[in-house]
Amino acid sequence: MIIRVIASSRSVEIDDPKAFSVRIEGAMDAAVQEKLLGSVALRSDREHAWISEQVLRDWPSLAYEPWWQDGLSNMIAAVQKFGWVDQVNHSIRAHIEYAP
Repeated sequence: MIIRVIASSRSVEIDDPKAFSVRIEGAMDAAVQEKLLGSVALRSDREHAWISEQVLRDWPSLAYEPWWQDGLSNMIAAVQKFGWVDQVNHSIRAHIEYAP
Protein backbone atom coordinates (compact mmCIF):
# COMPACT_ATOMS: atom_id res chain seq x y z
CA MET A 1 0.00 0.00 0.00
CA ILE A 2 1.10 3.54 -0.52
CA ILE A 3 0.34 5.83 2.38
CA ARG A 4 -0.11 9.22 0.75
CA VAL A 5 0.57 12.34 2.82
CA ILE A 6 -1.01 15.04 0.66
CA ALA A 7 -0.05 18.69 1.08
CA SER A 8 -2.90 20.22 -0.94
CA SER A 9 -5.66 18.60 1.13
CA ARG A 10 -3.62 18.17 4.32
CA SER A 11 -4.77 14.57 4.47
CA VAL A 12 -3.50 11.02 4.63
CA GLU A 13 -4.89 8.37 2.27
CA ILE A 14 -4.15 4.75 1.42
CA ASP A 15 -3.70 3.69 -2.18
CA ASP A 16 -2.37 0.65 -4.10
CA PRO A 17 -2.53 -2.39 -1.79
CA LYS A 18 0.31 -4.11 -3.69
CA ALA A 19 3.16 -1.89 -2.45
CA PHE A 20 4.27 -0.54 0.93
CA SER A 21 5.71 2.93 1.19
CA VAL A 22 4.93 6.47 2.27
CA ARG A 23 4.67 9.16 -0.40
CA ILE A 24 4.92 12.80 0.64
CA GLU A 25 3.05 14.68 -2.09
CA GLY A 26 3.64 18.38 -2.53
CA ALA A 27 5.43 21.00 -0.51
CA MET A 28 4.40 21.54 3.08
CA ASP A 29 6.08 22.99 6.09
CA ALA A 30 7.82 20.61 8.46
CA ALA A 31 5.23 20.98 11.24
CA VAL A 32 2.33 20.04 8.95
CA GLN A 33 4.26 17.10 7.51
CA GLU A 34 5.19 15.90 10.99
CA LYS A 35 1.57 16.13 12.15
CA LEU A 36 0.17 14.27 9.14
CA LEU A 37 2.88 11.60 9.16
CA GLY A 38 2.49 11.31 12.92
CA SER A 39 -1.12 10.28 12.43
CA VAL A 40 0.10 6.96 10.95
CA ALA A 41 3.74 6.62 11.97
CA LEU A 42 5.17 6.00 15.42
CA ARG A 43 8.51 7.47 14.35
CA SER A 44 10.22 8.61 11.16
CA ASP A 45 13.25 10.26 9.62
CA ARG A 46 13.81 11.55 6.06
CA GLU A 47 14.07 8.05 4.58
CA HIS A 48 11.84 5.73 6.62
CA ALA A 49 8.70 5.75 8.74
CA TRP A 50 7.56 3.08 11.19
CA ILE A 51 3.85 2.74 10.45
CA SER A 52 1.50 1.66 13.22
CA GLU A 53 -0.05 -1.73 12.51
CA GLN A 54 -3.10 -0.74 14.56
CA VAL A 55 -3.68 2.41 12.51
CA LEU A 56 -3.64 0.30 9.33
CA ARG A 57 -5.94 -2.34 10.81
CA ASP A 58 -8.39 0.35 11.97
CA TRP A 59 -8.34 2.39 8.73
CA PRO A 60 -11.97 3.61 8.52
CA SER A 61 -12.81 2.51 4.99
CA LEU A 62 -11.00 -0.84 5.28
CA ALA A 63 -11.24 -2.00 8.89
CA TYR A 64 -14.11 -4.44 8.28
CA GLU A 65 -12.77 -5.85 5.02
CA PRO A 66 -11.47 -9.42 5.50
CA TRP A 67 -9.22 -9.11 2.41
CA TRP A 68 -7.57 -6.04 3.97
CA GLN A 69 -6.92 -7.71 7.32
CA ASP A 70 -5.62 -10.89 5.67
CA GLY A 71 -3.45 -8.97 3.23
CA LEU A 72 -1.98 -6.88 6.03
CA SER A 73 -1.17 -9.99 8.07
CA ASN A 74 0.46 -11.61 5.04
CA MET A 75 2.50 -8.50 4.24
CA ILE A 76 3.73 -8.24 7.83
CA ALA A 77 4.74 -11.92 7.83
CA ALA A 78 6.58 -11.47 4.53
CA VAL A 79 8.69 -8.47 5.63
CA GLN A 80 9.45 -9.76 9.12
CA LYS A 81 12.48 -11.69 7.83
CA PHE A 82 14.05 -8.41 6.68
CA GLY A 83 13.80 -6.84 10.15
CA TRP A 84 11.11 -4.42 8.98
CA VAL A 85 8.67 -5.22 11.79
CA ASP A 86 9.06 -3.79 15.28
CA GLN A 87 7.40 -6.40 17.51
CA VAL A 88 7.55 -4.19 20.60
CA ASN A 89 5.81 -1.18 19.05
CA HIS A 90 3.77 -3.17 16.49
CA SER A 91 4.95 -1.10 13.54
CA ILE A 92 6.18 -1.77 10.01
CA ARG A 93 9.04 0.05 8.30
CA ALA A 94 8.15 1.93 5.12
CA HIS A 95 10.43 3.78 2.73
CA ILE A 96 9.51 7.47 2.29
CA GLU A 97 9.43 8.88 -1.23
CA TYR A 98 8.84 12.49 -2.19
CA ALA A 99 6.69 13.64 -5.10
CA PRO A 100 6.20 17.21 -6.33
